[in-house]
Amino acid sequence: GSDIPLTFPQKLMEVLSDPKVSSTITWLPHGEGFVILQKRKFACEVMPLYFKHSKFTSFTRKLNRWGFSRVSRGPEMGA
Repeated sequence: GSDIPLTFPQKLMEVLSDPKVSSTITWLPHGEGFVILQKRKFACEVMPLYFKHSKFTSFTRKLNRWGFSRVSRGPEMGA
């Protein structure tokens, strides 16, 4: 196999594709964004499985660095 590490977005896609964690992090119905439903559970249980760090602030910084943005108003606020 290849030893090339997955990029952050690739790992994020893996997380979002895992039905076992869909009660914690999931796609929005239209599929153009995602929402973390249980931040503490996500940081404690999901992040260590996929990412080297398990600090939520590090995760949000990475999202920002990769050009993701947070929905600040409307029905999807916080996504």
